[in-house]
Amino acid sequence: MTAPRDGVPTAAVLCETPTGLVRRGGAGPVGTRLRFPQVSASLSTRYCSATAKIDVADMALRGQDRFLGSRTLFVTGERAEESPNRSRYAVFGPHRTDTRDSQRRRRHVDHYRPVHAWSEAEIWAILQRYGVIPALPYQLGFGRLSCALCVFMSVDQAATLRHIMPERFAALASLERQFGCTMKRECDLNQYADRGTVYTATLARPDLVARALDHQWHGPVVTSRWRMPAGAFGESAGPG
Repeated sequence: MTAPRDGVPTAAVLCETPTGLVRRGGAGPVGTRLRFPQVSASLSTRYCSATAKIDVADMALRGQDRFLGSRTLFVTGERAEESPNRSRYAVFGPHRTDTRDSQRRRRHVDHYRPVHAWSEAEIWAILQRYGVIPALPYQLGFGRLSCALCVFMSVDQAATLRHIMPERFAALASLERQFGCTMKRECDLNQYADRGTVYTATLARPDLVARALDHQWHGPVVTSRWRMPAGAFGESAGPG
């Protein structure tokens, strides 16, 4: 969890490159936000997605001259089934960082979404076909992978997250009191989690919880004993 913006500039964007860490920004005007990203489809309102995901990828492409004068394919996994917004995404086209027509800094970047038309059933089927182990949060009952304490979490996700990461959950609840503004508008986080139920799969597998919370993966990525995870075809509670 990053520190809230309080009398400081908007934080810099960082990305890893073959030659080390690249940093851009962080020297703008001083400001104070002290608010959570808002639950909204708008990326300007839900600023976490733009700042922590989209801006990082954009900076990685724009900030490295190795992408100039060459062709780059940027591949992402959005699916039309996930939301009305995603259903309108192009399967293939110029990426937002593309400058192929520039006379000064030509950067040819195409954006490809190979599974855009796939259903969730097709996603699980191909993972089963190749024995790819489902990500642990799915095995614990989550129907979607995002930030652990996403502003879009459902009541059951909130209850489960409070159960498996009580200190981080309590830190967010403390920020609500500090901000005088709740993440979920209608109530505070603890009241919200009280309305949910911890996933049965989470309660049954404390060993998987420990592995899911580890910073490194220590096991195989394929298995001959593939099983559909508990979170498959479950609630997603996300913006899509």
